[in-house]
Amino acid sequence: MHRARVEKTKRHVFAYQIAGEYAEALKRTPLICWKCASAVVSVVGYTKRNGSTYRAQFRLAPSTEHEGTCPLNPTTVITAIAHGAHDLAHVDDSGVLRLTLPKDLTGLPEAPPPGDGTVPGETAGQNITTVRPLLPPLINSAAKVARFLQLHDFDEEIVNRFRVQPHGRKRPIPWGEFCYGPAPTSYARLYELRRAKTPITHPIALYGTVQRIGHEAKSGRPYAVLGADVPAGAGRFDVLLRSAFDTLIKPLGIGMHVLAVGDWDIFAKGRTPQLRLFATEHWQVAYWSLDEETGQVSEPTCPPSVTARQRVIAQTEERARRPKPPKRPAVPRRQPAPRPLGNPPAGVEPFPSPAVAPPPPLSSPPPGNALASPPPGGPVAPHEPSPAKPEEGPASAALAPPANPPRPSRPPQPETRLPPPHPRRRGLGRWFRRRK
Repeated sequence: MHRARVEKTKRHVFAYQIAGEYAEALKRTPLICWKCASAVVSVVGYTKRNGSTYRAQFRLAPSTEHEGTCPLNPTTVITAIAHGAHDLAHVDDSGVLRLTLPKDLTGLPEAPPPGDGTVPGETAGQNITTVRPLLPPLINSAAKVARFLQLHDFDEEIVNRFRVQPHGRKRPIPWGEFCYGPAPTSYARLYELRRAKTPITHPIALYGTVQRIGHEAKSGRPYAVLGADVPAGAGRFDVLLRSAFDTLIKPLGIGMHVLAVGDWDIFAKGRTPQLRLFATEHWQVAYWSLDEETGQVSEPTCPPSVTARQRVIAQTEERARRPKPPKRPAVPRRQPAPRPLGNPPAGVEPFPSPAVAPPPPLSSPPPGNALASPPPGGPVAPHEPSPAKPEEGPASAALAPPANPPRPSRPPQPETRLPPPHPRRRGLGRWFRRRK
């Protein structure tokens, strides 16, 4: 326990005074529980050989138990939690509570009748399962366990009396592997698991106290800081609870105790890495308060449910914040290459080229004239040898037609001139002449 009372004066003393100037005086002063009259003793903090550290706290005196109606009595509280857990928690013969994790964490039970699930000694009107909106049985039971361990200052002997049975697994796990906190070493262990991307097959719960409420620079949405500058190896990180819906964070205030359940991840792009949870449902956040002067603890509750209108607004804002892809530069369209002309079909001669072929050289003989008249001797008989061709001289070359005759030129056309326009007449005479 983190506090006790002096038996004679009923004055409250706290665990931090055990290591201070009142340490020797507290050892000789009779102390009692701060909720009942059971005797307690002060325990100085120490460190074991394996490196585990235990803080200074108050414990029950040997052979002493809390009163039956005391909210710090483990047997009474464990029985009450199991009775109101809707078959999700069971107590074994050794007094250990085993909390079963269902497959669906969002299953909400029907409102129980008054007086169901109450702690012995309390009135029926203090049943927290009838508070609206309803907390799922798992979150409701986990919040009760975390609140009970908080009153005992997370004493190791009390923590060992709770186990968690993940869905689909045969063996239960310790409470510290399901709910992390509030010790910095517990936060660091979860941070290292998430940074190493170790697969976790069950939901993760984290307990902490709100140290500060901040606001995002761009959107102005609030967020809760559950841990600041937590050491982890060679660096440090922060533990943050965020949400896209303001109604899930606004009910929280500095000094409130929070149990947050969900998928915790790491955001390492900022100046300080963050171990954070983005809550999307009201049942992911359970909170309560503790009055340090009177020691009164409020019942766990949760923020109001998220409406459909809030989800639409959040989705619209999320799409607006997404960076738009850069526009691609306009690429000029490639002009199609000219298609090569194929070979003409068989039997079709290509169109002749308009270019005039050069004249043949003077040394080459001119082509023969097929239309020339036969020799004066008459046609040559086929059986007779053909007469010798006469020698071709300059005269015969001049009479031979050219190889490519020139194209005929277009004759000149007579020039046509339009008659000059008729002079425009003015006056009444022009009008009368047109009527005729």
